[in-house]
Amino acid sequence: MINETEHTAKQDVTILKNWPRLIYRVGRNQAKNILNLISGRSLTTPSLVSATLDQDDVTIAKKWLKDRRQWRDQSIVAQYESEFVRWNQSKHVFAFMGGRVALSACIYALGLQPGDEVILPGYTCVVVPNAFNYAGIDIVYCDIELDTYGLDITQLEKKITPKTRAILLHHLYGLVCRDFEAILNLAKRCGLKVIEDCAHATGAEYKGRKVGNFGDCAFYSSEQSKIFNTTQGGLAVTNDDDLAAKIKEYYDQAPLADDVWIDKLLHNVIINFYQFKHPGRWWLGDLTSLRYASKYQVSTTREEEEGNRPEHYGRRMPAPVAALGLNQLRKIDDYNRKRRETAKLWDQWCQNNGYTPPLVIPNSTPVYLRYPILVEPEKKQNTYWALKNPGVNIGVWFVSHTHPAIREVVGCPNADIAVKQCINFPGVIL
Repeated sequence: MINETEHTAKQDVTILKNWPRLIYRVGRNQAKNILNLISGRSLTTPSLVSATLDQDDVTIAKKWLKDRRQWRDQSIVAQYESEFVRWNQSKHVFAFMGGRVALSACIYALGLQPGDEVILPGYTCVVVPNAFNYAGIDIVYCDIELDTYGLDITQLEKKITPKTRAILLHHLYGLVCRDFEAILNLAKRCGLKVIEDCAHATGAEYKGRKVGNFGDCAFYSSEQSKIFNTTQGGLAVTNDDDLAAKIKEYYDQAPLADDVWIDKLLHNVIINFYQFKHPGRWWLGDLTSLRYASKYQVSTTREEEEGNRPEHYGRRMPAPVAALGLNQLRKIDDYNRKRRETAKLWDQWCQNNGYTPPLVIPNSTPVYLRYPILVEPEKKQNTYWALKNPGVNIGVWFVSHTHPAIREVVGCPNADIAVKQCINFPGVIL
């Protein structure tokens, strides 16, 4: 466990070094706001992150910061897991401190060993290949299709070798991947395990059933940029009793997050609300970031970008985070409805401006974490055009094949196109 005194001292030194940079950033932001006021432009645009945080989440975070007696109360975590079981219609659920950790639990449960091969999309977040690298599993990258940015079945078949043991398929941006059923059928024919990456797609459905319930196991994320938000957090699910027993082995061996980590995470709920969601975020965001500068916590560390296993990796979820998760689950259906309504506006924008909207496959219900489209490469390199039309800040997921780390992935030409041309509109603007 981290020594809390040592950790805090190191953090204080870092903040002191960065203080001039923080002051400069705040000054720059407020100068822009003054110019916007003078020009009659909006001071805020819809956020790409923390869209589901509300004042009630801040109230919960402050309550847990004020009274720390139940931080180790596992009954609250069990309640959260049970509620997710009910809502997601999954048989077994286990709560961890990140979707990446939940993925590691799935890898453990499937019994994947060093030297085994797993097929991953050549267009993903760095934490996904990291989880396999930490376990010594050999990664084979496969190209994607550009309709939903999922694995391309025609390319996937070519990647299977005698060493292949599993396929990871993702539902990116909240879309159900185009070749979903074909991939499941291929895996069954070849005797391969399937891990569903639902980090972007919590609540998306296929044929009336929530994604994550079709493969052998699945993982979800409640990190600050995802469909629902506990700042950090993740869930591993399975409908297989034997796999559930193995996930529980991993779960029981995992330590709880330490008090320093929990304290920072709860403060980040407050920071993120005032930076990204509050109507007065144009000034309250900077004020809050200055007030809690020593508490700021990044989701993906420099260590992870470099492929190193962080010290805090592999932890179970503590009670305060589970309490936030329970509150977020109460709102998730309503927010997902808002995402689908927002997507209709982006569909119309694409039609009006000559771009192709993402594909919604038959029998699927997407949740649109973000709304992805392919634009000219120069429009991804310089995104200021979007402030005028359609009047939002846009996201640039992904800027590399293993976002945000720059790692060489060859033989994936569609993924190359997505890296150069895919931009994303906010999922919630209504």
